[in-house]
Amino acid sequence: MGPSLHLHDFGRVVGKLFRLIRTLSIGFIVVMVVLLGFRVADVYRAAASLNPWLGWAFLLALGLALYLFVARPLVRFLRMPVVMKPPKLPEPAERKPHHLVKHLAFVERYVAALPSNPEWEGNVQEVEGACAACRTLRAAAEKASLDDLPGLAAELADLEQGTVNRLLAPLDRKASDAIRAEALRVGLATAVSPYGMLDAFLVLWRNVNLVTRVATIYYGRPGTRGTLKVLRDVSMATMLGAYLQDLGQIAGETVGALVGKTAGFLTGPLMEGCLNSVATLRIGYVAKSRCRAFQAWTPKTAPQAAQAAIAEAAHLSAGLVKDVVTTVGGGVLSLTGSALSSLVDKVTALFKRPAPGEAPAGA
Repeated sequence: MGPSLHLHDFGRVVGKLFRLIRTLSIGFIVVMVVLLGFRVADVYRAAASLNPWLGWAFLLALGLALYLFVARPLVRFLRMPVVMKPPKLPEPAERKPHHLVKHLAFVERYVAALPSNPEWEGNVQEVEGACAACRTLRAAAEKASLDDLPGLAAELADLEQGTVNRLLAPLDRKASDAIRAEALRVGLATAVSPYGMLDAFLVLWRNVNLVTRVATIYYGRPGTRGTLKVLRDVSMATMLGAYLQDLGQIAGETVGALVGKTAGFLTGPLMEGCLNSVATLRIGYVAKSRCRAFQAWTPKTAPQAAQAAIAEAAHLSAGLVKDVVTTVGGGVLSLTGSALSSLVDKVTALFKRPAPGEAPAGA
């Protein structure tokens, strides 16, 4: 049985574990918070056993770090204005002209607000032109019949996919660059960190900063429900970061038995770093989809937006994981080409949601 087959089986088990974790995310977070609290208590007791003042110094340092690196960015995030919420509309086949009028009014408000965003560096004249196009199309929709609706809907789609997306392109590039850079930093930092507690803090700190940065770029944060979902993802990634060392040790022992001790020694930390980087990438793109959304929401398009963000993150994960492996492992990692490819594929598939009709990863 070759190394790639062993890694395939290991990746399939880990993939099923993460899909179960997503399903039971809220209960999982509660349990992991309690376990993380026990870890903090263990460190405190160990420090206090040496000197009581050392124990209090640990708690003070932990509290100060949480305030400076987590609480302050979180407050900045919550102080951001709430992103404009697209109107809830029926499915395209059920829409009437007044639905089109309602949506065009939203698109105009959304575009008109772009110049007030300090991060936006576009042309104000293009904004004025887009607003004028919205008003012209809205005036036509107000007088339209049902027979005119398909043509007007097509014009609106062209306006959104062409003009509005072009106006948002500078912000999209900034957000994508920030997400990938942060995901790589998290992966590298946790790959070389020897302590699960430190990994958890690094993941929490950098993910909160990332979500705040994405909201700042688009000058808006999701509403209450969207914010809770993003912070839930951050919390789950944080708790996983504290407990990935055990998983990494198992992976390292497995690979070490197959392809050599050096590879086994590096595989554990690499697995931890790769998983944390992919989780951060996913969180960043979900936050991006929620902070950027301007198209009309329906019962179908709302979950589709999140799925598209996750799919985009999954598409970029392979390159990110290879960067983590190359940077940390360098030329020392002696995995065979097929085994390394299998490892990368399994890690990048952990957070990917299968498309309709597609078999889940590892099935």
